Amino acid sequence: MVVSQPTLTAAATLLATWWELWLVVVCGVAAAATAPFVVGYTRQTRAPTAAQRRRLTAAGVPPDRVRVLAAGDAVGAFAAGLSPRFGRVFVTTGLCAELDEAEFAAVACHEYGHLARRHVPLRLGVPTAFAAAWVVGTQFAPQSPSLVGVGLLVPTVALSVVAARWTELDADRFARRRAGGETLANALGHLATAGHVVDGGRLSRHPSLDGRIGRLRREREP
Repeated sequence: MVVSQPTLTAAATLLATWWELWLVVVCGVAAAATAPFVVGYTRQTRAPTAAQRRRLTAAGVPPDRVRVLAAGDAVGAFAAGLSPRFGRVFVTTGLCAELDEAEFAAVACHEYGHLARRHVPLRLGVPTAFAAAWVVGTQFAPQSPSLVGVGLLVPTVALSVVAARWTELDADRFARRRAGGETLANALGHLATAGHVVDGGRLSRHPSLDGRIGRLRREREP
């Protein structure tokens, strides 16, 4: 495919005019890509125990992708990175203390699902699409670039919430197939009872906790 000179010139103009916006997008992607290395370098971590490694392997999670993060009494787990090959799952020592090995593996499997299902790039795609739509929109309303951005803000926030909720449920389904829905539901229930999981409201990026637990216990693989 041959790209015409006017098209190349227009693209170069958009890049030059909106370089600050594109810089923010590039920095966001770079931060997400390097997050596992930054966390591993700046925080004290260790490998899972032998019992935890066996549980992770049984759940289809490569043990070398999981690191236990020394974070005092803090209870949490998160996925960092853009892909399962270069990403990592971090779980805190507090989480390990709250859950048994099976529940630990189920939570880690949920987080690994974010990597395996490429949820981080999907979430990054929403603000990237907002940036691209803003730039294109200003070509039709060059006198009101701020109004174009404000007009796109509400649907972007709504789409971001929808994408975040869908990825959480998709990661639940990923973990349910590998670690067991009942096990993950029990883990979420234990964490909620101990006050470590807060159920969000209507605008929360996380779906209803009761709804998640109900799906995990209700759904069955065909």
